[in-house]
Order: sequence, then structure tokens, then C-alpha cells
Amino acid sequence: MSVTTAVAQQGRTRPRVVTSIDRLAGVGGLAFVVTLVVQNILRANAPSFNATPSQVTDYFSHHHTAAIVPLGLFPVGMLAIFVFVAGMWTRASNEESRSWASVGALGATALAGLFAMVNITEIVLTAKSAQLAPSSSVIQALWTMHAAAFGLDLAAIAVTLIGLSKAAASSSLLPAWITVLTMLGAACLLIAAVFTVALANGGPWLTLGLVGFVVWIAFVVAASVALLRGRQIS
Repeated sequence: MSVTTAVAQQGRTRPRVVTSIDRLAGVGGLAFVVTLVVQNILRANAPSFNATPSQVTDYFSHHHTAAIVPLGLFPVGMLAIFVFVAGMWTRASNEESRSWASVGALGATALAGLFAMVNITEIVLTAKSAQLAPSSSVIQALWTMHAAAFGLDLAAIAVTLIGLSKAAASSSLLPAWITVLTMLGAACLLIAAVFTVALANGGPWLTLGLVGFVVWIAFVVAASVALLRGRQIS
């Protein structure tokens, strides 16, 4: 191997010191993904956003495990995503990456807040479904609020994805081409969020949001693995 080739290879990928913050952020990101996957598997049979009040109360009355376990995992997932985002922000080494990381951190804050609203409505329905069953209008209002918070949360995920992916590329954690994929994913999320009213009425925009959500999950996994491996792309 020539000296020129060796230098070129070192220029493309060079090792760096993996700090405890990097490890925590990487573990946090992977833990967040695991909690999301488990929650979505358990919620596979949950009512659609345009479900009738009787369908909603029937689900929360007879699927306690499928309802309660995801609710219990939410605090774990929230802690995990905050650790991941804090690690990404701390790692930002220049003004550009720090600015984008700040955008991602603000998006993650909104993400957690809106998803907390989703979980709050499910907690109410899980805990009081029997008592609320006769009040179909209350059930309908709660379930519509649930859908609305979920739809707006897609926009928060998009902001988080844009900020963190741009920060990861700017700080050489991930290759720059990754932002092309994340921007497309963010666009899908934002478009779906724009049509939150239609989504709450059972519109088809959830499929588009799902595409962006998959991109979001893929990014978190890629960034988490990069943090744990301690490799830097230049």
C-alpha cells in the first residue's frame, strides 16, 4: 500500500475517542428505538383514528396488557430520547453543527410533549373506560384529541430529524448523503402533519407519515451505532 493510499483512507474514516457521553447517547438512542418497536407491536390492534366510541371503549376495556405496557414504556422512551439528543448536542463541535443540534433538541422537546398528550388520553381511557362508556361524546372528544396530538407530533419528529441529521453530517458523525434521505423523510412527516384534520377523520395521510417515521427510526439507529463505534467520517 502506498503512502498516498494510506493517507486517503485515513482521511475518509479516522478513529476518535469514545466518551462516556457518546456511549450513553448511543445506548439511549437504541433503547428509544426498542421501546418504540415494542409499543407499536403491542398497539397493532388499536382502534383507527376514526373508530367509533364503542370500538374505542371495547379496546381499552378488553386489551389491558396491550394498553398498559406501552404506557409504562413511555417514560423509559422519553428518558432514552433525551439522553440521545443531549449526547448529539454535546458532540456538536462547530457553530453549524451546534445550531442544527439545537433545532433537533427543540424538536425533541415538542415531540415528547405532544406524545405525552397521546399517552395521557390513553391513560384516561385505560383507567376509566367502563365509567366513560355511556358518554360517547366524551370518548369521541378524547379519541379525536389523541389523533390530533399524534398528527402534530409528526411535525415535531420532522423538526427533530432535520436538526439532528444535519448536526450529525456537519460534525462528521454520519456521511453528508444521509441528509438527502432524512430530508425526504422529514417532508413525508410534515406533509402528513399538515393534514392532521383529515388524519383524525381517518384520511390516508398516515401512510405517508409512516414512511417518514421509518426514516426517523433508521436515522436514530445509524447515529446510535456510530456513537458507540466511535468512528468519524471526514
